[in-house]
Parts: sequence; C-alpha cells; structure tokens
Amino acid sequence: MQKKLAVMAAVMLCGATVAFAGGGKEAAPAAQGGKAPITISVFTQQARQQPSANNKVYKYLQEKLGVTFNWDILVGEIAQKRGVMIAGGDYPDLIEMNETQFIDAGALIPLEDLIEKYGPNIKAHFGDQLEKMRSPDGHIYYLTNWGIIRGRDQSPYYGASALWVQKEVLKEAGYPKVVTMDQYFDLLINYAKKHPTINGQKTIPFTILTYDWHAFCLWNPPNFLMGNANDGNGVVDPKTYEYKTFFTLDASKRWFKKLNELNAQGYIDRAAFTDNYDQYIAKLASGRVLGIHDQRWQFANGDDALRDAGSYNRTMAPLPIVFDKNIKPHYRDLPVPNLGRGVGISVKAKDPVRIIQFINDLMSEDVQRTLEWGIEGEDWQRNAKGEPYRTPEQRANWDNVTWQEQNRALLVRDVFPTWEGSFTDDYPTDLVNYYPEREAMARPEDKELWKAYGVTSNAELMDKNPPPNAIWYPTWNLPNPPDGSDGQIALQRCDSTMRKYLPKAILAAPADFDKVWAEYVAEMKANGIDKYEAYMTEQVRARVKAWSKK
Repeated sequence: MQKKLAVMAAVMLCGATVAFAGGGKEAAPAAQGGKAPITISVFTQQARQQPSANNKVYKYLQEKLGVTFNWDILVGEIAQKRGVMIAGGDYPDLIEMNETQFIDAGALIPLEDLIEKYGPNIKAHFGDQLEKMRSPDGHIYYLTNWGIIRGRDQSPYYGASALWVQKEVLKEAGYPKVVTMDQYFDLLINYAKKHPTINGQKTIPFTILTYDWHAFCLWNPPNFLMGNANDGNGVVDPKTYEYKTFFTLDASKRWFKKLNELNAQGYIDRAAFTDNYDQYIAKLASGRVLGIHDQRWQFANGDDALRDAGSYNRTMAPLPIVFDKNIKPHYRDLPVPNLGRGVGISVKAKDPVRIIQFINDLMSEDVQRTLEWGIEGEDWQRNAKGEPYRTPEQRANWDNVTWQEQNRALLVRDVFPTWEGSFTDDYPTDLVNYYPEREAMARPEDKELWKAYGVTSNAELMDKNPPPNAIWYPTWNLPNPPDGSDGQIALQRCDSTMRKYLPKAILAAPADFDKVWAEYVAEMKANGIDKYEAYMTEQVRARVKAWSKK
C-alpha cells in the first residue's frame, strides 16, 4: 500500500508541476539559426526543486535556444520508477540514466549519427572520450554529464573519499600532522574527552553512514588506508589485470578490529547501524560529530546547514589517512568521465534532430558561461581591465542554496553535459575558482587551516600531485553483472553478508571479534565472491583492450 501511495504521489506531483516548470503552453521564440521552438520532457534523478516560472536563466535558454522543459523529477525509489517506465514503455523525450537498464530495454536511440551530423560542439567537448561511451553493441546511447575537463583544471575543491575531521578539532589540537589511522582516532578521542557535549548534546567521536546504497562508507575505508585508488569494491593487479575485492583482506580486518576496540570504549556511534540517511545528515548538521569516512557530495547538506547556522568551524576537512606512515596515500585521482551516467534520447522522442541540436547549442561557450557564471551584469561583471568579478552581494547570493535554486538552471547543468576546467580565455568554468574570487569567498576558518598546513585549498590537504590514472580506471563505472548471473547473485549475497556481519563485528565484545570475523569470511567465500571477481576481471581486461586502441 505504501508503495502504491508513493507512486500515486509521484504522479500527482509531476502532473501538478509540469505546466509551470515548462513555461505552460506559451510558445517559445525561435532560437538562434531559425530553429523551431521546442518543449522537451526530461526524466531526472536529481534531487532538485521544480524551476520557478520566473527563473531568469530558464528564460534566457528559452529566448536564446528556443527551448522550454517539462521536468519529471524522481520521487521515491529509482528502481521502482525505472521499472514502471520500462514496463509501460512510456518515456519522456530525454532520460537521465545511471545504469544500463534503459539501454538494455531498448528505451534509448543511438546518438552517433545525430552527433556526427548535428553536433560539432558535442564532438569538440568530448573529443576521444566520446568513444568510451560506446555500448558493447557499438552504439552511443547517452552523453555523460560530467568529468570532461577542458583546458586547465582549476578547481581547488575536494569532494571524494577521505577520513574527515571537524575543523574545530584540528584547531584546538594546534593543527597537528595527522597521517595514520591511530593518529586520526587519537585526535578525535582527545577532543571528545575534553568536550563530552557540544551545543548541549552528547559528542559523537565517529559515526558511519550505513543506510541503503550509501553503505559503501561502511566497507570502503580499508581500501584507502592501504594506499589504493578508488576502484570500487576491489583492487586491480596492474600486470595481470586481475580484480580482487578487499572485503575479507587482513587490512579490512585491521580496520574493523580498530572500530571494535573503539566501540568497546564508547567512541563509535551505535545508532549509525539503524539510522537512515536523513538522520545521518541531521547529526552532522548538529555539529557534534567529530569524524566520518565519506565523500563530500553525500554530506554537503550537513556542512551547509552548519555554515548557514553560523557554525562553520564545525564543518569538515578531509585528511588522506593511511594505516602506517610508510604507505603513500592515493585518495585523489585525475578527473575521469562519469561513464555509465548521463542523458539519452528516448525512442518516444518526437524530434531527435531538434533535441541534439539543442544539446549542441547548449555546449557553446557563451551558453555554458551563462549557466556557470550567471547573467552578466546581474550575477557578475568585468572591471576596467576586463577581468570578471562579483560584488559582496553577488558572492553571498552564489553561496546561498535557496537563491541558486531560484536563479540558476541547476537541473540543466546537472543533467546535461557541462564544461569543466577552463573557457577559451583561460578563466575557470566556475568563477568561484578564479583566484581573486576564491580568496574573496574563502572563510577565515579555512584560511587559518590552510595556512597552518601550508596549502591553499582542501584539495591540497589531500595527497598532492596524484599519479596518472591507470588505463582501466575506475572500475566503479563498469557495468554490474547481469541480473541472474553468478556474479550478480554472488554480489547480492555478499552485500547482505556485509550489512549483517560488519556491524556485528564492530559491536561485538572484543573477545568475540575474531570469531565473528571468521564467520564473516567463511560466509563471503560461500557466497561465491570469486564469481563476482571473475566477472570483474573480464570487464577490466575488456576495457583495457578496448581503451588501448584509443
């Protein structure tokens, strides 16, 4: 019944919002080049608001490109929504996808011929990376939305995996050099002993996001503590390209044994194993969590809430923690295309040519600058030397989540391909990354922290000068094993085993830890984890073979 109600609510929501989000039935003006106006329906998984009717950037897109949108924003579970769409064969013009189900179901049309004929800007944007988006049948069914760097990568941002620590903890400790796992936890514990409560609530030295698909935060840390790159669930042998998971390695046992010891001392958040995602974010937003392992895009809302509440000192800073000092960290990587996720044209689209023309026009530099910088004269301007800048009020707007939702075309820049790196004049595609703007917007807490560690950004807090990505990298965007296959069944069983045994191992009495761990390892082997590893080895070797030709 709850699922039925959720579906009904989603349908009602979409029906109630489509008209104003797409500008109603008002005809759009002809786009540049005399192209006919068009309204494009889009299914998206982005957790965004429906655009307001007076959003200035959507009006700009309507006037310049002749395009309005009807957004079908996901409500509820993606698997359920996707299944309903595929079963009914009722698709919008464009589909945002993050797995191959829509391709496998024949819901998307091949794009390569359309791109060749109508997409010079698309070809220029993707270059040889476009070939990496080909499916096994040789066709290109989607355009990835991010990970294509043009010119120089000028972003100081770091949002990938790390062991994060509250900035106030580092400050009180005198900004010490923290390298190893033991040093990291000693830092948290020492602060918690001095400050058993924060804002009237019990201090939480370390919590873990374990809910639903976010649970990779539970089992991923050992991989990074060993000094490995982020290759999803495993490690690839650079000579043989054999793929092995790290779930049962001695390194994983070392991590979970440490958590077990800390739990026995009262330093692990036991509610982490029952909390949902919203409860996790709420704890972070309270300012009483000292440390986590996560990727920043997952907990940014918690940091933003602290910032907006005037508690920026309690936001998180990343650290490239490893097991031992002799291990070289490998948290950072060079940007990679977000393969397996992007936007495709559905078989139900009435005018694929006009849609690909729109995407091509969207990829032009002047449109991308407006999407990324805002409206010139309203959101930014140039000084007498021609250099771009923002006023303090404009900077405050750009830092305000509510203002951005109302004044930027965030759904467009999240769903469709986006320029990253630099424009042709070498200014960064995100004006916030232009050094004078960066300095103007940097907060005192960050400037103090960076100065103490001799860096200028959170990215530099992590491992500097990451090596070139391996040819197969990353394996987390390889296709999952087909439904019903030995590899898929094994992975599904192992996922259940990890969710059962890893919390059990953390919460066990220290004297029982080895016994619980042995049971866990035995069950993982019985699940056929080797079958999943064999599948992944095949995928890695196939990718190496295909990409070696590029």
